[in-house]
Amino acid sequence: GMYHRVVTAKTIHDSDALARSRRSSIRDAMKHIWDGYRKHAWGSDEVKPLTHRPNDCWGGMGTTLVDSLSTLWLLNMTDEFNQGRDWVASELTFDNVGQVSVFETTIRILGGLLSAYDLSGEPIFLEKANDLGQRLLPAFDSPSGVPHGFATLSGGGSGATNTHWHRNSAALAELGTLQLEFRYLARSTGNAEYEQKAMRVLELMEPLQPQDGLFPVFIENLHKVPKIAAKGKISMGALGDSFYEYLLKVWLQGGKQESQYRRMYDRAMEGVHAKMVRESEPNGLYYIAELDDNNNIRHDMDHLACFMGGNLALGAYTHPDGLSSPAAQRDLQLGKALAYTCYQMYARTSTGMAAETVRFRKGTLIDFSSRSQHNLLRPETVETFFILYYLTKDPIYREWGWEVFESIEKCCRTHIAYASLKNVNDFHKGHEDRMESFFPAETLKYLYLLQDPDLQLDILNTHVFNTEAHPLRIIDEM
Repeated sequence: GMYHRVVTAKTIHDSDALARSRRSSIRDAMKHIWDGYRKHAWGSDEVKPLTHRPNDCWGGMGTTLVDSLSTLWLLNMTDEFNQGRDWVASELTFDNVGQVSVFETTIRILGGLLSAYDLSGEPIFLEKANDLGQRLLPAFDSPSGVPHGFATLSGGGSGATNTHWHRNSAALAELGTLQLEFRYLARSTGNAEYEQKAMRVLELMEPLQPQDGLFPVFIENLHKVPKIAAKGKISMGALGDSFYEYLLKVWLQGGKQESQYRRMYDRAMEGVHAKMVRESEPNGLYYIAELDDNNNIRHDMDHLACFMGGNLALGAYTHPDGLSSPAAQRDLQLGKALAYTCYQMYARTSTGMAAETVRFRKGTLIDFSSRSQHNLLRPETVETFFILYYLTKDPIYREWGWEVFESIEKCCRTHIAYASLKNVNDFHKGHEDRMESFFPAETLKYLYLLQDPDLQLDILNTHVFNTEAHPLRIIDEM
């Protein structure tokens, strides 16, 4: 019964009334963060939520500030948005930023600036994005054209290299989660090089796609022709996740014209259904397992993989054969089932917060147990709730999202911000002195939008969210 719930006009009306009152509590949480960050770490990458100190762990790019801009805009926090804009205009510089992750800098900083520009129309954001883009471009100058994982921003951008622990390869998620941003930047600035270099990566990947559609997570990029590395698991979690997300979203960004990306996405989803989806015992929770180097199944699921619930639903609603086609219906059903599993990851711990990774086991009474027990305030589950609510209007997703928000308030709020949890099954183990920028950028944004009946963005026709929850107009709307 869970997957075929009837939604009426009255259901929606009643849910909206409740959502409006909840929405303001989530805005208060964002205000709490912004005030703490302004007071204790203004212009730094992060604020430490326990010791109230600044933390420049990203080389000093005001990461929390830049990553929060689109959230502030969508939450109608105009004064705070303008404070951020003024800091960007007068203080943001990349001249002293050393080696950074190309992927993280692209999705958080470049994506944050471009989204702020797209939403507000303020040219300073595009100016800074263009400056950053120039410094990131050398990362694409590997022998293969598949980008290096690290770039040095100071000195105009030089010294791009692969990540030290996989020095001959690029990570799948990292090479395939740059295209939305670089293409938007190209179209906004008129500099086609951004688009050519980023889109070429997907062109290089297309002939490498295995028969079952599933790419291992490492791609050798130091020779003329890229190839799949011999050792590499297959995962919808860490190192794999957003590559598959962007196959769908790049196709949407291009106005559904570039059918090769939709084909690559659908082929990958066929592989997910055929090889990675399993059902737990005793309660029949659907989950996505991982495949190790030798194609053996590992019954672990990262919280990161919870994005798949929403992504499958978005793919179903935009399916070229229509939502009622068998493939779209199959993907939508799996998306809803995964959303329920990911909700259970929260509901079944003593703190109400999900573990970073869970392991499913046969022959026990509990379906799954926590493998990595910490919680970093990640967004993927509430992202999935938002997309599924947006598409189906089933209020259950709002209820689940509200439960997650209440757990965050109860377990993770500090005097000045929010803190990561060391152990989701033992609150007394305490907190890490860390709040990632994706908490205000993504988690709080999706929690708010889930409860926002007045959202103006159309995720089916006009906008696409990058993997850091920064909305960008599709090309036809620019």
